[in-house]
Amino acid sequence: MALENVLVYNFASGDNTYPHSGNFTISVGGQVSIDDSNGSDDAIFGDFTHTGGFDVADQDVTASTVPGINVGDTIDLRYKYTFTGSDGSSGTIYFIATNGTANYGPNIVSDTPLDPSVTYTFGTFNTDGAVPYSSLVPCFTKGTFIQTDLGQVAIEDLCEGDRVVTLDRGAQTIRWIGSTIVPACQNLAPVYFKAGAIGNTRDLYVSQNHRMMITNTHTHLLFGEQSVLVAAKHLVNNDDICIKRGGDVEYFHILFDRHEIVFAENVPSESFQLGAQSFDSVSDESRKELLRLFPDLKKNTECYSSSARQSLKAHEAALLNAAQRSVH
Repeated sequence: MALENVLVYNFASGDNTYPHSGNFTISVGGQVSIDDSNGSDDAIFGDFTHTGGFDVADQDVTASTVPGINVGDTIDLRYKYTFTGSDGSSGTIYFIATNGTANYGPNIVSDTPLDPSVTYTFGTFNTDGAVPYSSLVPCFTKGTFIQTDLGQVAIEDLCEGDRVVTLDRGAQTIRWIGSTIVPACQNLAPVYFKAGAIGNTRDLYVSQNHRMMITNTHTHLLFGEQSVLVAAKHLVNNDDICIKRGGDVEYFHILFDRHEIVFAENVPSESFQLGAQSFDSVSDESRKELLRLFPDLKKNTECYSSSARQSLKAHEAALLNAAQRSVH
């Protein structure tokens, strides 16, 4: 199943009926998850466009927070307009049809983050509404699959007490799980790993400082380690690994009795590691809960556990990236 997560906007003011002209403003409608598998990966949103690219009615909504779009609905993109914004921005918006090719209305998606405080102006029109999902502003919420003793489970469905497969110590019990929602901008925007970029079976989003485990001949030659941890932001190549800005992102943290290597979308990366910086980054309520679980943290936030692997600094990660590029 190829699940795609999309941020949906709607009109706050302006001409919201076809044909559109003049100025408009937007509001954030919500988020939808779409099953567009059709038996294989389907990277295009807009299977019923006027280009004749007829597929099957498989753009099925599996989750939605958008009024008027419900779980079980089929949605499609009908047409598109370019736009310019009063802030100097520009891009393309695509109009969503729900349960029928003619039932389009005020819901849109965009290839550029939209701001409710900005006034936008309609530009050129095109009947071809098809667009790759990767070009749209994603919603970055939930959906990352973690390997557990019972198989792959979406991280938002995990609970304290569940057992997650770790690289070094087999199945380990989750002691704490938390989440936070922040704007996906600046240093809070997630790093996007396209499926296959580092061996991940599906697209993967992590925070910029989340560390991925890298294992190759260069890690041993350069650092004397079979495997190392590298912050996601230091792996960005602006090709199949890039920073995705726009909308909101919900980050999940899973904590064990010690720092572990877990499998997210079938690639190894770190669990939440308690330290002074990470401890201060969670909410007051979460800190109280963590102190209850790990009372020694009251004396020293660095007493939790050592890192599961050596962690590279920025200049070390640059050396590793250069070595990897030299053989490609």
